[in-house]
Amino acid sequence: MAVPLVWNSVIDNLNKPIDPPKRNDRSMKNAAFILSVLSVTLLLICNTPGSANAQEDKPVLPKTWDEFVEFYQNCGAFGTFVTEGETKNLWEGIDAGQKYTASYTLSLSPDQKTIHASHRMETESGDVISIGVGVQYWNAKTNKVMSSYSGFDQGKLFTGQSTLGGMNFEDQVIMWTYVEKSQGKTNTYKQEITQTSPNAKSQMSKKKSGGESWSEELTRVTNRGKENSRGKWLPKLLRRQK
Repeated sequence: MAVPLVWNSVIDNLNKPIDPPKRNDRSMKNAAFILSVLSVTLLLICNTPGSANAQEDKPVLPKTWDEFVEFYQNCGAFGTFVTEGETKNLWEGIDAGQKYTASYTLSLSPDQKTIHASHRMETESGDVISIGVGVQYWNAKTNKVMSSYSGFDQGKLFTGQSTLGGMNFEDQVIMWTYVEKSQGKTNTYKQEITQTSPNAKSQMSKKKSGGESWSEELTRVTNRGKENSRGKWLPKLLRRQK
């Protein structure tokens, strides 16, 4: 049977090769321009000071003992701080509900190789609630700050060791994990200290397992008992931030 002419035309068209679509030069140029802009933007973001500060805001650990001491010195951490308040149900050897005054001292040894700390907490009548001393030094084998503290809570011995969790240089917040043995029990505490002004700080201790926290507001004093208005400070990094 003869094929109609119209079908012959259709078949001829189907047999013709299909030309590739023509490129839109303008669209390709626009796409290339957008990609270049995005690349430059990403480079700027990665290299801006804000990006670097975001990294610095994260808690870090000192790489050397000199760096740790220098950080203390620049902030004015060494000296004596005082506070008052009411004891909480936190430390194993201290009864809650006692009004107290306390002084905490931090000092650098003459050879600058050791940091010494001490505290004394008394009732309004002068009875000792808690007293203790501590030491920090650099362990060259582990490249870490070692911290220990011991004393007496209401006449009963306690001993403890702290691990530095990190220091936030921007916000001047310091974190420790403190493990204490007292009254035949071992407890782990999380401690955080925040500078609130050049001569005032807040510090908080809380059991890792939860429960009531103990917060204190401390003020720097001079040898004459007056506020020292010179320099910034940070709290001591030994046991209970004493």
